[in-house]
Amino acid sequence: MKPNYTKIYLDLIKYRKKENLVSDALLQKIKNIKMANDIFEVERALFGNSNFVDNQKLKSYDETTIKIVLNHQKENNLTNIELSNHYKISRNTIAKWKKIYQYSNI
Repeated sequence: MKPNYTKIYLDLIKYRKKENLVSDALLQKIKNIKMANDIFEVERALFGNSNFVDNQKLKSYDETTIKIVLNHQKENNLTNIELSNHYKISRNTIAKWKKIYQYSNI
């Protein structure tokens, strides 16, 4: 069962009393969260990059998001180190994903 991210983020906004600081576009994105990549964008918009790193310690990814991350690497000719810095993911995790999903180095 998936968590209800919409409810979580809307409650978080109310708790922190940031309703007036949140744009309509961000609220729309929160209401339409479909995969982990959407969650990254919402996290960055709400908390900035400093808190985002701390929140990424306990995370999981669905297959669709893994493929999006690996395709991002291919399209932008990134190394594992560059990709891990961009998404705040371990280099070992990226290497494991590439092995599992048969993505080759560029």
